Amino acid sequence: MLKQEHGTVMLISLFFLICLFAFSSLVLLLGQGALVGMRTQQTADLITKGARAAGKWTKTNPETGETKSRLFATTQEAREQNASIIRGAREEAEKLFELNRDALEKTAHRVDITHQKGEKHFLYNQGIYHLEITVEQEALLLWETPIMKVRRVSQSELNR
Repeated sequence: MLKQEHGTVMLISLFFLICLFAFSSLVLLLGQGALVGMRTQQTADLITKGARAAGKWTKTNPETGETKSRLFATTQEAREQNASIIRGAREEAEKLFELNRDALEKTAHRVDITHQKGEKHFLYNQGIYHLEITVEQEALLLWETPIMKVRRVSQSELNR
């Protein structure tokens, strides 16, 4: 009689141990997703704010005192308009992405970035810099590795 109960307790203990590991795996999966999402959003925000600051040009009309702001995509475009900017917004965004690429690729399987909704030039004219980053990461579960896809969008516009 004692041997039968000992076997039953062992099976129940094993069942609860497996359930505990499965639950721990799901909690770790959620943590991995949150970390990737946070890194992706931080990178997207950093790039859009930097691109907006670098490509911004402000001109004040001396007669009316009216201030006009514009966002330039490239330094060449700004030179053609006789504007003085640090660097074009698109150029600055590329540079900032290259500097921050390692932080995303450290944990990501694949990183895709889309500037200005596919380079829609009217967004520059409106003073908006829009960026979308998509990151694919392999998540670690007990018995498989599904691919988790995180998409984050950031947009900055000029204060008028």
